[in-house]
Amino acid sequence: MAIAPVQKIQLAVAKSHKKKFLELLQDFGSFQVDDFSEQLPSTDNEALKENQHAELNFANIEFAIKILTPHAKKRGLLEGPIVLSDEEIAEKAKNFDYDAIVKKCYEIEGQITTAKNELTAANNELATYKPWEKLKAGLQNLKGTKTTGVILGALKTQVAENAILEIENVSPLTSVEKVKEEAVNSYLIIVFDKEVEKDIRKTLSEFKFAETEAPAEHGPIKDYINKIEENIEKNESNLKKADEELKKLALHMDDLKAVHDYMGWQKEKIEAIQKFGNTQKVFIISGWIETKKRPQLEEALNNETNEFSIMEIQPDEGEAPPVIIKNSNFTSPFETLTFMYGLPKHDEMDPTPYLSIFFVVFFALCLTDAAYGIVLFACTALALKFMKMGDGMKRLVKLLMYCGITTAVIGAIFGGWFGLEAKNMPDFMTYTAANGEKMFFLQQINAVTNPLAVLILALGLGFLQIVVGVYMKFIHNFRHGSKKDAIMDTGTWAFMLTGIGFYILAAAGLLPGLAELAKWWVLIAAVGLILTQGRDKKNIIARLLSGVLSLYGLVGYMSDVLSYSRLLALGLATTIIGLAVNVITGLAGNLPYIGWIFAIVIFIGGHIFNLVINTLGSFIHAGRLQFVEFFSKFMEGGGKEFKPLTKKNKYVFIKNN
Repeated sequence: MAIAPVQKIQLAVAKSHKKKFLELLQDFGSFQVDDFSEQLPSTDNEALKENQHAELNFANIEFAIKILTPHAKKRGLLEGPIVLSDEEIAEKAKNFDYDAIVKKCYEIEGQITTAKNELTAANNELATYKPWEKLKAGLQNLKGTKTTGVILGALKTQVAENAILEIENVSPLTSVEKVKEEAVNSYLIIVFDKEVEKDIRKTLSEFKFAETEAPAEHGPIKDYINKIEENIEKNESNLKKADEELKKLALHMDDLKAVHDYMGWQKEKIEAIQKFGNTQKVFIISGWIETKKRPQLEEALNNETNEFSIMEIQPDEGEAPPVIIKNSNFTSPFETLTFMYGLPKHDEMDPTPYLSIFFVVFFALCLTDAAYGIVLFACTALALKFMKMGDGMKRLVKLLMYCGITTAVIGAIFGGWFGLEAKNMPDFMTYTAANGEKMFFLQQINAVTNPLAVLILALGLGFLQIVVGVYMKFIHNFRHGSKKDAIMDTGTWAFMLTGIGFYILAAAGLLPGLAELAKWWVLIAAVGLILTQGRDKKNIIARLLSGVLSLYGLVGYMSDVLSYSRLLALGLATTIIGLAVNVITGLAGNLPYIGWIFAIVIFIGGHIFNLVINTLGSFIHAGRLQFVEFFSKFMEGGGKEFKPLTKKNKYVFIKNN
């Protein structure tokens, strides 16, 4: 349950074994290839050509999948991803004619693009000329003559009559016909003597007249509109045909996805080749491996050839090793949170095991409903059993399953059962507490009537987590830095906070025998801080003053503790929303005849909503407390993730042979 040690190694392998070595390295899946090509560049352009070819093939497959996805049959939730072995994937890539599918996809995409462009143009043209379909004049007559001009266009209906009068007043040799009148626009055709064209156009501009250019055709405009509509029908038909063809091609989606992942493997290998150093007879690989797996790699290489050498090398100056975090089966789901924040540096502590208990408890305090916890546990447990998932999703679902368990336990302690109130429940489900309050069995706290107790619990747990974080920083500094500085800086603060914790417990009556000891403990810690925090100052007065001012750091710690009050707020929110759902359910149930139907729908729908929205809120806020309040006490983060050459899969779930 820590950061796994890694070492940097260098391999030299005979070039005759390059292909087999790459397959071995990718199957091994635990070696990160670094770039060594600058030291020993290759003069062979074959790898570059292979890389370009692989990139092109990969891009083509991705294109085909993208265009076919909307037309493919959706896989059922319980079906999960495609499940194949390595050999089956390789066989599909070898025998499946994906090039024909890709070529056809590009061809259909071109047809779709053409049809859509023509359809857009035709629809625009139809919108332009449809209002003129009752025009009797032939299109060939709309161009005018040497002495006569013709203008078609539209203006606002509200000004149409005034416009017509103004236009006709320009010259007695002017004729205006209103072809169509709509609520917004009126469509006019104007015939005039060309000698007054300038005046006509000036008048039209005053009424914001929008001119329409007549088509360069002959015959009635109705015939031209019919041609446009036929063109629209033709292109719509072409789009439907293309859609049907894509649906047929989408039947090969599973095969395409298998080929996609296989192409990805080849692409990864070829990209790795670009990083190799080269001599005339060998190629050199530099990279990182988990220390304990080096013997396994050597054994695998020995099984293939003895024409290789392997040795450990020192990292370059300033080079940070990649980070591998290793945790037990129980705590590995919590790596989800660590990856969300960012990996620790290689010399920092892995926070995963230390945040685990805190996170599930905080999550439960936010949700505080045992019934919701049971539902969450059941849903996630069923998902883990029946659904195929990748490692990342499986970790997240398992984490939520743990949260469901703790929510069920803590929810029972808080009396949360679908927001129901104990006072309204039958006696066999409840008992009477010492204070006379009716409670559910197992219930010890009522957050609604006694929120102060929950607030104290939340702040107490927050204080405990912060103290744990300070101790983790002390341990890290003690191991990796000056032991003296670790004791005087972080150690004194850890000592102080521990003393304050015991003093609070004593004052609360939980550990009354420690009251006097805790008081002296805090005083000694305070003196220690005063004497040590300003030790870099040469002047003794400045040193003591800095030490005294350092005590102000307690305010920062207490401020961090107050952040944990959100646990109370979120817990109350879940409870109150549940209560509201139940009240509305009761009101709906009182409706005659069909009230019971509404009541069932509201009860189930309301509580599903409450569960979903507050599960999300609980996850976010419990995570925020880890990231902001806990991690900041001992971890900088920014570690580089270990990225080995391996078989990465986007679509296919690899089954064991």
